[in-house]
Amino acid sequence: MSNVWRKAYLFCPNKGAAHTWVYTIMRNVTFDALRKIRSGREDNLSEDIWSYIEGETEEKVFEDHLEKKFILENINKLSEAQLSVVKAFYFSELSQEQISECLDIPLGTVKSRLRLAVAKLKGNIGDDL
Repeated sequence: MSNVWRKAYLFCPNKGAAHTWVYTIMRNVTFDALRKIRSGREDNLSEDIWSYIEGETEEKVFEDHLEKKFILENINKLSEAQLSVVKAFYFSELSQEQISECLDIPLGTVKSRLRLAVAKLKGNIGDDL
């Protein structure tokens, strides 16, 4: 649904009905997800570690606090280049394009650093959580 809000400026009522346009966006997102699953790519980066950081519930406050601390410690072990991209993406909630502009590096470099950082975090954190 957030894609609909982000792309609302692209809607043109002369080309078709709103429900058709929303359905098309939904269909395209679904096909993209299926392609990523089939190719083995892991581009859905925010769901990879963000759920660990934000996943606090009232029942496990103490355990979640320790898990959050463990994750943050591992994040701080990343290289400076990867750390700056991860903090900008996950904590400042900047888009990859905005990070590219702010850090004055190519967009592909931002994507690579983010992908490698998440892979490194997954390797370090592994089944410890």
